[in-house]
Amino acid sequence: MKTKIILMLTASVYFAVSVLAQNEKARQGSSSFAGTWEGKMNDIPGVKLTIEESGGKFTGSMIFYFQERKDENSPWHVAAEHPVPLLSPHVENKTLTFEVQHHKCHDCAELGPNVKFRMELAGTNEARLWNLAESASKDPGPGMKLVRSSEAATPKDTGSAH
Repeated sequence: MKTKIILMLTASVYFAVSVLAQNEKARQGSSSFAGTWEGKMNDIPGVKLTIEESGGKFTGSMIFYFQERKDENSPWHVAAEHPVPLLSPHVENKTLTFEVQHHKCHDCAELGPNVKFRMELAGTNEARLWNLAESASKDPGPGMKLVRSSEAATPKDTGSAH
């Protein structure tokens, strides 16, 4: 009889621990979007996503780096940065969808329709990003590679020139 009770208690504890472990894994899976993600175009910054998660709610911002060059033989450079808040962020499994406001032109205040994006985790510190308007009518391709920056690897700005 004592053996039967011990086996039942052991099974109950094992079940409770596995349920807690699954809940923790699910919680970590959704918050794995939190952080600063950077994507490059033309080997220079293209976008930067900053994502925060609190209580299952996601917020953040996206910086678009406007790139230009003098002519086709000149190197690309970042000419401007355009930060915008993430709108309607939604996480499902390893996919984050969101929208951002979009201006009709680079130098005008008039807004056009929001632009929708999809971000999919590809690893612990890697993801892929797609502009859904650009990929709606054709093969979306591999998407832009995003890498989560490490706070420890990012030097702090001390305000002095190096």
